[in-house]
Amino acid sequence: MPSTPHGIWATGTNYYREGMPSGNTRVDHRVHDLYAQAQAASEKSELLAGQLRVTQRKTIEHWQLIRSSWDRSEQIRARRLAARTDPDRLRYSAYARLQARLASLPVIEQAKGIIMGKYGWPEDRAFDALRQASQRKNVKVRDLAASIVAQAAHPVADQRQAGPGATTTLSGGG
Repeated sequence: MPSTPHGIWATGTNYYREGMPSGNTRVDHRVHDLYAQAQAASEKSELLAGQLRVTQRKTIEHWQLIRSSWDRSEQIRARRLAARTDPDRLRYSAYARLQARLASLPVIEQAKGIIMGKYGWPEDRAFDALRQASQRKNVKVRDLAASIVAQAAHPVADQRQAGPGATTTLSGGG
């Protein structure tokens, strides 16, 4: 029969009672109750430890699912961004739109200068003519301005491709 370091039999109540001096039933019931409580606590502890292991395993599985889902969403996002064209990217970013506007301002100024030089108009009339032509042709002002600047930079090559007499004209209204 195994015993504890204090000489008390620990395998059950019968062995315990055999090891105890008789006649002390009050102490006997307390010790028996304490032993029963300790046994119940031990069983509950084992049960809780098992539940903890199951919960830890499930937590690890959930984190793995979260990581794989996050990685998949990042891959999808990267593919979607890669599939977009540059104008599409500009549309989705306010900062990029502002950058494009700032980049196009010098081109618009150059186009106004070309119109002012060609027709002898003041700056406001040149811009009005540029704006009206962009509305009439249904193109953005910056795109029309870029084509005017490109035509002015390479007038000989453009006239050869378009043929004789093909020039871009702007009407300034007056």
